[in-house]
Amino acid sequence: MKKELIYITYQTFPANTANSIQTISTLKYFFRHGLKTTLIFPLRNKESSSEVTDLKNHYLFNEDIQVKGTIHPLPFKKFLFLERFTYLISHFFWSYFTVRKYSKIYINKQFFTRSEWVFYFLSNKNKDVVYECHQLSKLKIYLVNKALEKPNSKVITLTSYLKKELDNKYTKKIEIIGSSYDNDFFQNSNKKSSTFVYAGSVHRFGDSRGLNIITNKLDSLSNKNLKFIIISSKNENLDEFKHLFQKNNPTIEIEIFYELSQEKVGQILSTSTVGLLINNKSKHSEFYSSPLKYFEYLASGLNVVATNLDSHKNLPFQNKIIFYDYDDVVSFQDAIIQSIKLDTSVENDIYLYSMENRVKKIINLFTS
Repeated sequence: MKKELIYITYQTFPANTANSIQTISTLKYFFRHGLKTTLIFPLRNKESSSEVTDLKNHYLFNEDIQVKGTIHPLPFKKFLFLERFTYLISHFFWSYFTVRKYSKIYINKQFFTRSEWVFYFLSNKNKDVVYECHQLSKLKIYLVNKALEKPNSKVITLTSYLKKELDNKYTKKIEIIGSSYDNDFFQNSNKKSSTFVYAGSVHRFGDSRGLNIITNKLDSLSNKNLKFIIISSKNENLDEFKHLFQKNNPTIEIEIFYELSQEKVGQILSTSTVGLLINNKSKHSEFYSSPLKYFEYLASGLNVVATNLDSHKNLPFQNKIIFYDYDDVVSFQDAIIQSIKLDTSVENDIYLYSMENRVKKIINLFTS
């Protein structure tokens, strides 16, 4: 009989966000490593679906993952002026009642979550649970530290900064495992054009991620026969963004795509030259970020132009990155020119940062 893993998360599916893509990819590789996997999540909006066929079609997987979408009657996103508050309240109550229900159904099973509340409630029931931590606040630090008091609870953090913010007496129960790429979709084709690509949302938490730097006049690049491609993971209106870029840079081509499948994103990356790793200077970007797109870029044989942030400087394969100073147009253009000259071969050790290898590390956490 297969061992069983229950993934409870306060995310919504299907979606094109990096967090939902990473969750499905993780589940897929759990299954491939011999675990019977079940995903439990709230039906938070009209697009949410618990039909496994919908998820398979959206994320392009064939593994037999069990899916349980739960009713979510709380007022998430119904009152925009209270959105953050209602999110916190909804998250709390959904986690409490979901854990209360499914902890009785799944006895002696392994649990995995990206929700601090789910982690807290499961640990209080002495469940064997691993929490994947992507960011922290004062409340999250309190909840995670309290959960770590229980013997069967463990934590994965994306970066060393996140681990340092948790109580150091639990350091042996906290493993740093950064982001990774999905082996199924990202490979190097060795057919490169002079194309610079950005994959991900242009805005995060309502704020610009800094991509507007390319809408400035890029005079040093005007005669380089370059092309920029933006692959937005959200259906966000970038018409004004595109218009401003074309107005200031009439000789540089730009193309914008929205909500592409991982397969199509991989195809575009494999024929591009340089990936853009652009972020703002928020605390999350500066210290907590381990960008999924970075490893997808590397697996596709791209060099990287990145904002000069501490989180980016702690990424592996620094020889593949040209840094530029935040919001400095001259520095950005210099980095673009330098990046074209770098070798575009895929690093031999990139497999260490594949999702397949990442999931092996997570499974070892359960057995250690």
